[in-house]
Amino acid sequence: MDLLLLDAMNLIRRIYAAQQKRSADPVEDTILHSQNAVLKNIEITDAKHVALVFDGKGPTWRHDLYSDYKADRKPMPDELGVALPGLIKRFEALGIPCLLYEEYEADDVIATLAVKISKHGGSVSIVSTDKGFMQLSDENVHLYHHFDKRVLSLDDVKMQLGLEPLQLIDFLSLVGDNTNHVPGVPGIGPKTAGTLLDQYGDLDTVLIHSEDVKGKVGDSLREHYRRALFARKLVTLKLDCHLGLNFKSLRYNKPI
Repeated sequence: MDLLLLDAMNLIRRIYAAQQKRSADPVEDTILHSQNAVLKNIEITDAKHVALVFDGKGPTWRHDLYSDYKADRKPMPDELGVALPGLIKRFEALGIPCLLYEEYEADDVIATLAVKISKHGGSVSIVSTDKGFMQLSDENVHLYHHFDKRVLSLDDVKMQLGLEPLQLIDFLSLVGDNTNHVPGVPGIGPKTAGTLLDQYGDLDTVLIHSEDVKGKVGDSLREHYRRALFARKLVTLKLDCHLGLNFKSLRYNKPI
C-alpha cells in the first residue's frame, strides 16, 4: 500500500526557476527535468502507487474565508501555465497518475490521501519543500526534500521544528504564515510562540490561560485571540476532501 505523493507545482516551479537562469528553452527543459525528478523519486521510494497533485485555478474554500489568502504569492509565469496541460499528458503517458481538483489546493488533496493511507497502516512519502506538511508526520508519513536529497523522519521533524508535528498548526496560528499571507497575533514571533507552546502545550490552552501571560504578549493574546483561531482554520490541512477516487487508480504503470 506504499504511496508516493508529489506536490507538483512546488517541484515544477522550483525547477523552472533554475532553468530560467541557465537554459535557452526553460519550459522544455523544465518539462524534461520534472519528468526525470518524478521518475527518480519513484525509483528512490520504490512506490507502487503514485499521485502527482496539481493546484486548480479556481479560488478554494480558504479564499472564501479570507480573500487575501496568498495575496502576495507570485503568479505562475504565463509560458509555464500554457505548458501545463501538455506536461500533465506527458506524465500520464509515463504511467504517472495526475490529480487536479479546482475546489481544493494540492496540499489538501495530498493531506487527505496521506492520512487515509496512514490510518490503514500504509507508508506514505510526500515530496515537497512546504513545511506545512510537517503537521502530518507520523510513523507512516514521511517527507522527502527532493532538492536536498533527504528524508525527514518523525524525529527529524521534531528536531527541526522544536515542537511536536501537530503543534505546527498552533505555532503558525500564533506567528502567522507569511508564505500564504496569513496574519498571526501581533507581537508574537517564533521564539515567543515556541515558549508559549512549551509551557501550555496547545493553542487552546494558551488562550485559556492568557490572563496568566504577562506584559504586551498577554495583552495581545487577549485582544487578538480571534485572529489566532481564524489563522488556525487557514493553516490546518483539510483531511476530508471528497475526491471520488479509487486507490487502485493510483497504481504506477511503468511504460513497457
